Amino acid sequence: MRFLIIFFVIIFSSCSVNYSFTSTSAPNQAKSISISTFYNESPSGPPNFSQYFTEQTRSYYQNNTKLEIVPFNGDLQLEGAITGYNIIPIAPEAAANGIETAALNRLTITVRAKYTNPFNEKDNFDQNFSFFSDFDQSKSLSDVEDALIEEITEQLIIKIFTRSFDNW
Repeated sequence: MRFLIIFFVIIFSSCSVNYSFTSTSAPNQAKSISISTFYNESPSGPPNFSQYFTEQTRSYYQNNTKLEIVPFNGDLQLEGAITGYNIIPIAPEAAANGIETAALNRLTITVRAKYTNPFNEKDNFDQNFSFFSDFDQSKSLSDVEDALIEEITEQLIIKIFTRSFDNW
């Protein structure tokens, strides 16, 4: 029984949950959306993360709506900032010498997004979105950072997109 519990913990801790919703739609009256640069207000993160996040967001909206992406004054507007880029140790384990170390580290990225829909103001929001991914402590951040950023960015954009058009 002890083996099964340990096995379950190992399997469960290595799983991640990804969200994917594509049943959303933009307001019929809207023909365009402006997506401002999401500046990195976090004291950490790669120097090009602001540009990467913004371009991925624009691409996602372009690929999943019929809206034209315009630089200013779109019918709909999305703006925001990257407000958190944090790495914390999780899942402590005792080493042979009795000193606890972290078996996993967690990268959490937080983004504040503000969406404005003049056609239905109850859809407007200004809120924080967070997502995280764990990585083995035996790997350095530089070894896994690009893949983690890609995964987390995708999930954050899906959350923002879904919130923009489904209001849930």
